[in-house]
Amino acid sequence: MKQKKEIYQLDQYHKSRMTLRKCIVTGQSQEPVKMIRFVLGPFGEVVPDIEEKLPGKGMWVTSCYETISKTVEKRSFEKSTHQKVLISSGFLENIERKLVDRAVSTVGLARRAGLVLAGHAKIDRALREGKVLLRIEAKDGAEGGRNKLTRLDPNIPILDCVYGKELARAFEKRDAIHLAIAVDNKNGNDGLMAKFKKDFGRLEQFRKSNKNVKLENSTYQCIETII
Repeated sequence: MKQKKEIYQLDQYHKSRMTLRKCIVTGQSQEPVKMIRFVLGPFGEVVPDIEEKLPGKGMWVTSCYETISKTVEKRSFEKSTHQKVLISSGFLENIERKLVDRAVSTVGLARRAGLVLAGHAKIDRALREGKVLLRIEAKDGAEGGRNKLTRLDPNIPILDCVYGKELARAFEKRDAIHLAIAVDNKNGNDGLMAKFKKDFGRLEQFRKSNKNVKLENSTYQCIETII
């Protein structure tokens, strides 16, 4: 019961945090669900605060690989804090890893609440019965199985910015290709959708803007429109 309560209270949590934030690189104001918060650590190191819980003055940057990479070139963190800062080696890789951890954690939260369907057969059945809220497809999964499920209901949003081995961590398995989040008519879905929108959306933006990563069938806008 605790996991379900946590999930379905998230809609109020996100509504309370929708104040626009200004990106310290571009100067543009956006909803925080599309941004990453940074703070300074005790030794002046820049720390990505993916969960937005760390103490200290927050510095907000659009969740975009290219934009965040410019923070060093433009000395954006130093200008924001008026002091010298430390940028760790592998700074961008660490941000991506934390974004993946957050997305996988969200899948795990839904799984523990009994809302995750895994495997082609189970999802096929749920789609035919109209019980699927959204689908999660491994970024490196085969198109054949994915397309068969899509034909059953093309209107179901698809998140596809996480690799199979990354998704598998939520199940302690070697790989996970097809997942779906089930509709819960008893508790509603607003909070769950808001969490998936934020945690997968930031990762998708980050990977999509990395020229070294090919991300097809972008669905962040699709998820955004149904909240």
